[in-house]
Amino acid sequence: MDLRQAVRIWRTRWILTSVLLILAIAGATGAVKKLPRYYQSTSSVVLLASHAASVQNGGNPFLSFGPSLTLTADAVSRELMAPAAARQLAAQGFTASYTVALPSYSTSTTGSVLLVTVTGTNAAEVQRTLQAVTADISTQLAQLQHGLPAPSLVHATTLSFAPQATLSVSQTARPLVIVGAVLLVICLGIPILVDGMVSRRRLRGRSALPDSSALPDSSALPEDWALLDIPAFPHRSALSDDSAITEDQTIPGEQIFQDESLGRADTQAADEDPAATAARHARHPGRTGRRGGPGASAVP
Repeated sequence: MDLRQAVRIWRTRWILTSVLLILAIAGATGAVKKLPRYYQSTSSVVLLASHAASVQNGGNPFLSFGPSLTLTADAVSRELMAPAAARQLAAQGFTASYTVALPSYSTSTTGSVLLVTVTGTNAAEVQRTLQAVTADISTQLAQLQHGLPAPSLVHATTLSFAPQATLSVSQTARPLVIVGAVLLVICLGIPILVDGMVSRRRLRGRSALPDSSALPDSSALPEDWALLDIPAFPHRSALSDDSAITEDQTIPGEQIFQDESLGRADTQAADEDPAATAARHARHPGRTGRRGGPGASAVP
């Protein structure tokens, strides 16, 4: 089925389609009110080189980025994303989901920036979890460098921090889009299914009608119906014998014709053989030639 046939079905069954569309809109409106809204908050943290590593750059750590800092940032992100760290934060009451990862544009020469993203249905909980995860970066970094002298330690500095969680349109709209798509498929698919069921039912009804070969034979009809096949008048073969014809069975038109024929035959027989004429009159006492004589017919 192509789109043109589907449109034809929707136009044919526009009442059903309109009702289903109204119900779908009502369902989507209800879903907007019932489905939760997702909030998001982000922060970014950069790892800076130690004082010992930045001495050659005049003590400026922002001039001392290198591959080692990128590897250190990756190690910290893996520690924070581990299940043990997530369970520890959840035990402290920070239940919103979060991610800690390097940005897509990071390379070995662009530094070591970590992006923290926290998402949840409660804006206040999202903000609290963001603060906890951002602070935990420094904690994890210190644990990785435990036992090293202070001049050789890598430091973490917060670059940005969202002051308030905002509504995440993409995550909030995602379930709404799924619900709307499902409702749209249902309300546009039901008329097609109904049309198919009706068409199949009509085809079954047509196939159930008997054809000419399935009609019963006249010999199998009841006795009352078999009487309809009896001709209203005797068959022509039954009229071949003049002795089997009576006055009640003879058709008026045929009687005139027969009387004229018999009259001509009697006249010819009288000319040929008087004995044959007497025999014919004995066989048909009421029929003589129309030209006169005893027993002449009164038919005009």
